[in-house]
Amino acid sequence: MESKDIKKIFEKNNQKYTKQREIIFLALKKSSPKHVTPEELFSIVRQKNKQVGIATIYRTLNIFEELGIVNKQEFTDNAYTYELIDSSNSHHDHIICTNCGKIIEDECISTNQLEKELKERYDFDLNYYSLRIYGTCSDCQKLRSTNDK
Repeated sequence: MESKDIKKIFEKNNQKYTKQREIIFLALKKSSPKHVTPEELFSIVRQKNKQVGIATIYRTLNIFEELGIVNKQEFTDNAYTYELIDSSNSHHDHIICTNCGKIIEDECISTNQLEKELKERYDFDLNYYSLRIYGTCSDCQKLRSTNDK
C-alpha cells in the first residue's frame, strides 16, 4: 500500500489526509512486517518529526483501524500491536512464544480448506478469521534445556 492509496481511502471516507497522518503511515510501512505498539511507532515517528505527540499516534491508529488500513492485535494482556493490512499479502496466522514474546507469521491452516469445511459442516460462510497459537519457541526450548542441565 502506498501513500496515494491511503489518501484515496481518506478522501472516500471524507477524512483529511494530513502530513502527520502521512508520517505515521510511512513509519508503519517502514516497520512492516513487524507488529508495532503505539509507543514503538511514536519512537520511530519522533525521529522524523518532533511535533507528533503520542495522543496523535493513538488517534491516527484508531482512524487507520476504522478505515481498514491496519489490524489491531492483542497478543499479551493490554498490549496492542498494529500491522498494516496489505491486500497483496495472503492471510497469515500468528504463532506466539509465551516466554519471549516472539511472533511468527505463517498460514497454519489453509483458508480455502477452512472455508470449505465450515460450509460443509455448519453451512457457515467465512468472512475472516484470526488464528493465534501460543506455546514456546525453539530458542526458548533450547535455552530451557541448557538451563536444566
